[in-house]
Amino acid sequence: MSIRNRLAFQFGLLASLVLGVASVAIFLLSAQHRKDEFSERMQAQGERAAKLLLQVDEVDEPLLRIIDSSSPLTLPEERVMIYDHNDSLIYNSAKDTLGGLHSGAFLNSVRANEKVHAQAEDIETFAFMFMDRHLRFVVVVSASDIFGRSKLRNLAQVLLLVVALGIGIFFLLGRVYAERALRPIKKLVSQISGISVSNLESRVSEGDGKDEIAQLAVSFNGMLAKLEAAFSAQRNFIGNASHELRTPLTAISGQLDVILLKERGPEEYRAALESVHSDIQRLNRLANRLLLLAQTGTDAPEAGFHPVRLDEVLWEAREAVLRSRPGSRIEVRLDEGIEDIEALTVRGSNPLLHSLFINLMENGCKYSEDSHVSVDVNIRGSHAELQFSDKGIGISNEDLVHIFEPFFRSSSTRGSDGHGIGLSLVKRITGLHRGTVAVWSQLGKGTVFTVRLPLLALEG
Repeated sequence: MSIRNRLAFQFGLLASLVLGVASVAIFLLSAQHRKDEFSERMQAQGERAAKLLLQVDEVDEPLLRIIDSSSPLTLPEERVMIYDHNDSLIYNSAKDTLGGLHSGAFLNSVRANEKVHAQAEDIETFAFMFMDRHLRFVVVVSASDIFGRSKLRNLAQVLLLVVALGIGIFFLLGRVYAERALRPIKKLVSQISGISVSNLESRVSEGDGKDEIAQLAVSFNGMLAKLEAAFSAQRNFIGNASHELRTPLTAISGQLDVILLKERGPEEYRAALESVHSDIQRLNRLANRLLLLAQTGTDAPEAGFHPVRLDEVLWEAREAVLRSRPGSRIEVRLDEGIEDIEALTVRGSNPLLHSLFINLMENGCKYSEDSHVSVDVNIRGSHAELQFSDKGIGISNEDLVHIFEPFFRSSSTRGSDGHGIGLSLVKRITGLHRGTVAVWSQLGKGTVFTVRLPLLALEG
């Protein structure tokens, strides 16, 4: 069943249920009112007859019977019976005695309860106590409420008709209501159907931005924005990665083609192999960084993270950089205010943090004339703060806003070795560890990268 039909059915069912309950309540209240009103009329007839018989000396039983039969107030099939304290029938408005005798148990019940109402088919009986000169009499009146029951049956027919028509109307209104309620969703579905990979920049209408449909549209537009950014990053990644991979591969292929043109001496072969080996190493480093860049771009969950000592990772990264760049100098300085070295523990990935520190150290060594980098480690509140400082060529203000973009290279570094991947890895790895990275730089004076990572013991 479609949502529209289900909404229409539920709306019609609820409305019909309310209408049905209201109709039943009206009928029951009307039936009770008829019963009470007819009981009052029977009591009035009984009191009139008892007063005439017991309090008017000139009126005897035959005369009272004549008065009852000729009274315009006489009820249909009315019978009035009066019993004295000995359960003797002293008056019967009907000439026959059929149905004119009541058991002692019934009369005692009337004396005990003051009033008793009973019904047998269409004949209703109302009995009550009547006092006269300190004597207690039981007055029993029976009659048929022909007109009251006729009105009640008519009311039942009207209510049944109203309920039947109401159910039909409510189901029709339910379909109209469901159609109007789901119209924004149909519009949203139509707009979503028109969005594909080729037009991810499109957005669905957000309406007034207040109701649930608008909130859904806002969330969907947010998802589209993320998808658009992801597809754009993927296209840029593929294009840049292809270009970066093609350069060393072309260089290797060209060198091999040249070396194979003719026979050469051992020294030439050795020089060519060393050059190819160097290009292959560069290609290998590039492939590793591209793989790491792809992995960190997937917002990897923290399930694989574990406690990591930052000082240990720093020393390991320092040794790795010194092995790959023997002439470099890397100075790691821990703040004297750090009393417990165990406090420098974060929740994260050792390989990712290792890559983060290596990239910042290599950048500082690469672009400093003295290949010197200082790493200052401090604890600032609930975060560890690491500052990687160099006195290198610096970065211009125009380039600072782009340095964390994949494959971007500053104008002052395009003549040196590199692929523009390292700092984008720094940004992504820091983000995965719920940290931040900031940069200060000035041309000719150097650069300072500040990384802040939440400490494990002080995470809130």
